[in-house]
Amino acid sequence: MDESKEYCPFCGADLQGPPIPKEIQHHYGATHGSRKIGIYSREEDRVIKWQCPDCGKEWERE
Repeated sequence: MDESKEYCPFCGADLQGPPIPKEIQHHYGATHGSRKIGIYSREEDRVIKWQCPDCGKEWERE
């Protein structure tokens, strides 16, 4: 399973969220959630950017 270790590219904050209970990890393919915020576009009907909950800066989704 993916450990979901991520960091903000601007301030370096740890974006790894709380642990996902073992019995449902297979639904997510990860052991932890994420703290990053998805910026959604109605026009594109998808998340187009991420935002750091600590510094508020945004970056493009890869």
